Amino acid sequence: MIGSDEASGTDAVEPDTRIPDPAPRHTPLWTVLSAWLLRVERWLQSRGGSRLRGGLWQLWGLVAVGGILLLVGPVINPPLTLDDLTDEASDVTDTWIARSFDADYRVTTDEDGRLVTDVEERIDAFFPKDLDDRTIERVLATEYQGHALDPSGITVTLDGVKQDVTRERAAVFLRLVVDPGEQLTGDHELVIRYRLSDLAYVNTDPATGRPVDLLRWDVFGPDLQQAVAKLDVRVTIPQELDDRLVRQPYGSLAWTLIGAGQWLSPEPDSPPGEVAYAFTSEDAAPPHAQARFAMPFEPGSITMPPQSWIFWVQTFGPVLPMLVLAATLLLSFAARAVAWGDARGRPWYVAQWDPPKGVTPRTAAHILRSPATMELAERLKDAAISGTKQQAKRQARLIAAAGAAKRAGRLGDRPRALRRYLTGPERAGQIQAGLRRVPKGFVRDWFIAAPIALTLLQWGIVRQLSHQTVLAVVWWPLAFVALSTVFAVIVLAIALTARPLTRKGALVKQHLLGIRVFAERTQLLDRATLRDRLLPYAVLGAPPRATGRQVADLIAPEITMPAAAADRASRADGSRAGFLTGPRIAVRVLAVLLVVGAIVAVNVLPAPSLESETPRSYTGDIPGSTLTTIATADLDAELTRTDGDGARLSVTERLGVDFSNEGSVPAQVVREWPAVVDGQDLGLTVDRVTIDGDDAPFTTERAEGRLLLRTTFADVRTGLHDVVIETTATRPAVATSVDGRDVDQVRWVALLDGWSNSVPWDRDSPPEPFRLSFTADDELLDDAVDAGWTPAEAGAWRPAASEDGSGRSTAQLVLAPDDDGRWSLDVRGDDLGVVLDLPAGTVAGTDADAAAWARTAAQAPGLLTAGLAGLAILGSVIGTLGTARRRAPKPGPFRDAVRWLTPATFIAAVVLGVWTLNGVAGDDPFGDLVLGALVAGLVAILARYIIAMWARPRA
Repeated sequence: MIGSDEASGTDAVEPDTRIPDPAPRHTPLWTVLSAWLLRVERWLQSRGGSRLRGGLWQLWGLVAVGGILLLVGPVINPPLTLDDLTDEASDVTDTWIARSFDADYRVTTDEDGRLVTDVEERIDAFFPKDLDDRTIERVLATEYQGHALDPSGITVTLDGVKQDVTRERAAVFLRLVVDPGEQLTGDHELVIRYRLSDLAYVNTDPATGRPVDLLRWDVFGPDLQQAVAKLDVRVTIPQELDDRLVRQPYGSLAWTLIGAGQWLSPEPDSPPGEVAYAFTSEDAAPPHAQARFAMPFEPGSITMPPQSWIFWVQTFGPVLPMLVLAATLLLSFAARAVAWGDARGRPWYVAQWDPPKGVTPRTAAHILRSPATMELAERLKDAAISGTKQQAKRQARLIAAAGAAKRAGRLGDRPRALRRYLTGPERAGQIQAGLRRVPKGFVRDWFIAAPIALTLLQWGIVRQLSHQTVLAVVWWPLAFVALSTVFAVIVLAIALTARPLTRKGALVKQHLLGIRVFAERTQLLDRATLRDRLLPYAVLGAPPRATGRQVADLIAPEITMPAAAADRASRADGSRAGFLTGPRIAVRVLAVLLVVGAIVAVNVLPAPSLESETPRSYTGDIPGSTLTTIATADLDAELTRTDGDGARLSVTERLGVDFSNEGSVPAQVVREWPAVVDGQDLGLTVDRVTIDGDDAPFTTERAEGRLLLRTTFADVRTGLHDVVIETTATRPAVATSVDGRDVDQVRWVALLDGWSNSVPWDRDSPPEPFRLSFTADDELLDDAVDAGWTPAEAGAWRPAASEDGSGRSTAQLVLAPDDDGRWSLDVRGDDLGVVLDLPAGTVAGTDADAAAWARTAAQAPGLLTAGLAGLAILGSVIGTLGTARRRAPKPGPFRDAVRWLTPATFIAAVVLGVWTLNGVAGDDPFGDLVLGALVAGLVAILARYIIAMWARPRA
């Protein structure tokens, strides 16, 4: 009997005819993991049966419910909103009030160089009558910037009497609760003393961009729910630490968006060997205010501790479900390969020339996991059992078999073949016949329940943490959600589809392998007839494409039906349905690539823009940029010839800059100029920056076609200072077209549009006039097609020849504010500078094609959007016409193009269109074109589907 060890003749098999069937050799990792899973399974089974399994399912169910609550329920511990803060400010008398809050911080270093801070807080507390709560609470931080603060030496006195303190410890804070034993009213003195460790941390200085050891602390702690009428903070540090300060310390008091601060100077009464800094605020602070001091030290001044264990929990805890899923995925692979592997048959098998009894070709295909040739085997069986009395029926079956042979193994047949393989009844039939088994036990339960529960938990954690401050260095919520989902799907697929062979199934498989050996040795496919009962089994497991060609050649001589009739019979049979030809595959791949390509493009490529973005120097995003204003400006540009008919534009800017010290970072000078015009690089560099005659530290960066300069002053400056900036453009001319004429244009932008906003306006003290000068060779000025100031309303263009006879002329412009101290509207609507148009070819090195390419590149996404929307409209029209005919279109590339490319092109058009419209000005007609194309595409697609629903036959 097939599938049993009692097959006839096995004992008489000659050893030479045996074919070894060695056990699969698994990797050591799979072997170890699988052995561990088997031990866990045995251990759990020894501890309980169905009750324990039910309990574990309930446990995973609770995890899943918790994930759902985190995902759709309320946010846990949400950050306080502005409404929350204002509501609590209005309820300030519901708790005691700090008439004064005096905080004294004494900072020292231990023998290892780590920071130790002794804190004394003296609070004059006023208790209103009839308070509901008579306890006093103070919250101290226990974790800060990844460091454990380890609060110690905590003592509390009330009116000079030491109090018992109840300590309620949480993950990152310690709540101190004092119960005085009576209802307090009126004024009382509360003194809290404690010690904190490692308050400093390594950070990047926003002013210089260099690392610093930063001591930045909020004296109110994590959450002070009381109002404070007066604040007095004093910080004392050792002299050796003070010597390593990068700049003055800074103290501030803030509440929501309201705040004030000041730079601190050493106190005259500082103890010997120490330096004290202090700041005081008489302004009342509502609950949840922040009172901070910041002291940046040179790197290496303070020894930093290792990261605390809570930091690692906070960092990797949110992704723990994903990590467990990743480990589960690894274990599932090991289980599928070893623990849930196929059972072993005999250590050998022999060639077989009889079909297995009770096993159909379809079942054999499932045993051998051969979906590509399953249909071919099925069709060959049908053709083999057809008799000669029903010739027409046999011819139809032969044609079906020939079609299956031609499709076998082809890419276009893989989806259809796999679908027939997965949906066939033989999958369940193998289990019923005992050929395969469904793994059961605790491990399989884990592989089914854990992915669902942990994925929901991961989604919920990501949703909750999206409302909190990011603590981890790497926080990619979408990636974590996607990875956890993918891991869960794979693990579930392995657990639910694992169907290892039983010993009975393994013996059948060896029998089928024996048929394959017999077919290879006897060249069965070359000599067999279609009535050979072994032929359907011989094609299973063999290379499908080559086997299909051999079988097709075998069938061809027996088909006597005319070609046209055979084709009709093949279509009527329906076996060709679902087969994808090369063009049909290409259409579907193109549809997917269009959508994926559009999504990748908008995330990788720079945003297209026909209009200049707001200069970064005006946005206020650069630290310290809003603390400087230009009080005076003397800007000189000189255009000279270089070797090879090139040109050079040298600019010297002499600025009177007013520095303010009213910010938490030092004031910085920030300037910005065009560096790329119409796709052509101007070769702009900053040569030197000085302040009051001394070299100033600075850095430059390029973005969006501009060069940005910012100083990196580490110290605090105030008042008016002389700043000189020298720049050079080695390729100042660009090829462009003006009124239909090609020119080489030199454009000097002294001040970008919006410059007047960076100049102070004061009616009583108006700014000084700005002076601009532009010097060039007379030869260039005489040959100019056009020249003048920009904007043209700024002033008349009157170059004056140099008195030294150097053959050069200088044009000057003096801008003065009006009587109210305002700048004229005529000079505020554009970049301020000079434009000089020279005949094309005057300056070497210009690129006439760059401008056209730059504009084409900027317009390309919009034009592509319109084109894709047009294709979507065309596909919708064609689909609507086909629907109106009430005839189902024949399968083929044309039908697939309408069904697949129409929605794909529209989705791609929407993705690119939204991306494009973000960079188009509201009054630009090009934006109207893009938006109109999208709207037209949407209307066409909606109309198509509405008509299709209306035209659908009704029952």
